[in-house]
Amino acid sequence: MDELPDQPPPRPKKLEADFNPDRPATNRFGRRLQRIREEVERNRTVGPKYPTWLLATILIVIIAAFVLIVIYA
Repeated sequence: MDELPDQPPPRPKKLEADFNPDRPATNRFGRRLQRIREEVERNRTVGPKYPTWLLATILIVIIAAFVLIVIYA
């Protein structure tokens, strides 16, 4: 009485031990994760193109110019 005759048997769940993050997945989600991992690794190995102090100085100059324009306009 518990089982219905029209129902297929339940599928076994995947074990966590089967998960391997180094193995490329074949589905869309797995390929997307693989691309993200590759991009993160690429960003970690390649250094910044411009030094941080230079970018900070440029930002300060832009903000100072905007403030001067607002004050003297």
